Amino acid sequence: MFETKLEARWYDAIRTRQSVRKYAAPPTDEQLSRLGSMARQLSWQGVRIVLLKGPGLKSLIKGTDVYATIIATKETPKELEGYAGEALALECASMGLGSCWLGGGFYKSVVKIAAKPKDNERISCVLAIGQCNELLPPRHKRKPLASTCGKNDAERAELPAWQRSALESAALAPSAINRQPWRFIVTPGAIQVLDRGGNFGYGPLDRGIAMLHLAVGAMRAGAQGVWRPVDRGWEFKGK
Repeated sequence: MFETKLEARWYDAIRTRQSVRKYAAPPTDEQLSRLGSMARQLSWQGVRIVLLKGPGLKSLIKGTDVYATIIATKETPKELEGYAGEALALECASMGLGSCWLGGGFYKSVVKIAAKPKDNERISCVLAIGQCNELLPPRHKRKPLASTCGKNDAERAELPAWQRSALESAALAPSAINRQPWRFIVTPGAIQVLDRGGNFGYGPLDRGIAMLHLAVGAMRAGAQGVWRPVDRGWEFKGK
């Protein structure tokens, strides 16, 4: 699981991505083509991403009618939805596009008709996508990393480079209402991403987003790894 091919450009995108609700225009045809290719690449392991253009987004999103629908089989861990969807969000950021995760900001009946999920599939979220007049420097209002991993600056400085990079990247992950419903447990050669609260049912999806950031950060420092389920979350074993 979580064997998505990671792209080096996503590391910088973690630091530039923004949650955008007002857009200058939808993506161009060329941008849609590139995003469509990435969506197909990310569609496996029980998750598929369908790019749609047309009605479906509620009025809080302005200036675009393009969105990616994250569809998953009902037995698929919700973390996989967040993992794959955030990979597409980082691809958008690497192209200079804005995006916004939406759990309730879309018309589910309209999206269901357009996306045509199968009987054994669910739609939990969509990702609005569009062009921005100007991408301002992101303001990451996040909890101090020490509060989510239990290690202060001095203790983190003693960790291997890949664990430091992984934690710093995961700390920038977005989440519903910015609650960051996770905690990181660092052990020799591994990092666990564990449940810290339900977050209105979006906690598992939020953890998947943080897991994608963590894996990209580890990759930047030269570490690859595998994910395995543990009690109340998932563990990344670096190598």
